[in-house]
Amino acid sequence: MKKTILFILIIWSTCTTSMAQEGFRIIGKLGGSLEGPLYLISRGAEGAGKLGETMMTNGNFEFTGKVPEPTIAYIVTDKQQPIATLMLENREFTLTAGTDGIVVEGGEEQKMLNEFEALNKTLVREKFRVEQEAKAAYAQQNQMKLQNLSQQFEKTVRDIQTQQLELLRKYGESPVAAYVMASAMGQMNFEQLTENYNLLGEKAKASFFGKVISVQLALYKQVSVGSIAPDFKAATLNDDTLSLHAIKAKVKLIDFWASWCEPCRQEIPHLRKIYQKYREKGLEIVGFSLDNKKQEWAKAMKDEKMSWKNLSDLRGQASGIAALYCIKSIPHTLLLDENNQIIAKDLRGKNLQKKIEELLGGK
Repeated sequence: MKKTILFILIIWSTCTTSMAQEGFRIIGKLGGSLEGPLYLISRGAEGAGKLGETMMTNGNFEFTGKVPEPTIAYIVTDKQQPIATLMLENREFTLTAGTDGIVVEGGEEQKMLNEFEALNKTLVREKFRVEQEAKAAYAQQNQMKLQNLSQQFEKTVRDIQTQQLELLRKYGESPVAAYVMASAMGQMNFEQLTENYNLLGEKAKASFFGKVISVQLALYKQVSVGSIAPDFKAATLNDDTLSLHAIKAKVKLIDFWASWCEPCRQEIPHLRKIYQKYREKGLEIVGFSLDNKKQEWAKAMKDEKMSWKNLSDLRGQASGIAALYCIKSIPHTLLLDENNQIIAKDLRGKNLQKKIEELLGGK
């Protein structure tokens, strides 16, 4: 009889475990008097989608549902304020209030994500501390203190980056690693992103965020040194349309700039001298403005005496052409040969002039 009862209990335990794994359950116990609607938002191959909504009462809430595979999900308020990030799986999660923010407990993937999140929190805290101390030091005109704070923060950033790389190596097979990398890839150049991507295992590379990184690498590759610069068409101030490849020259310099960009404006006088000196030898400059107002673009060109070709789609920093060229900051320059192959990027001042001299010959 006892064996029969034990057998029934084992079956019941197996059934309840199986049922629990059929979907997810997220239980929030944040305490206090927090109230209001909450939304569970996923991000994956289908784009952003709502997985559920609920009401929070006295800091308590619950979500239930099912996901076809582990996916990144965010709990947000009706004002889009983030509550927590989860690597959501079909299992139970609990959210509680901790001394350092909200604590999320779930599966092994969530534990990995929590380790990365802890590093981010450390960096945010250190950034806040340095900013506060820097304000006081600036008010006191304490240059030595400001320099020390800057060095301290740079060291913290390096240490955090080292720890992040260690975690990427440790968890390279997990989609969590791909998510973390994709979240930070906007701050990486082609070489850095390639190096990090090579740390991922096949499972991570095959995940949604792994594929996102792969797409970004392909975009970087087409504007890397040695590649043929992507062609594009855009309008001049006179509303004529020009394409990059249709402009013929022995050497072409593409200069991404804007009227509101002070470093760009500071560089223009030097470009003007280079253009005057090498135009007859085969140099052509193609400016591309990230302005969104034509009159401001026109005024800057007039003020700076820019006589070379200038184009814009007047979409500002939302420019599709800027996105095509993976522009993260301006001024940004690319030096092309007569076949539109990219020879160099982001050369300035004497280094730019020296390279043009090499390509065109003579001084």
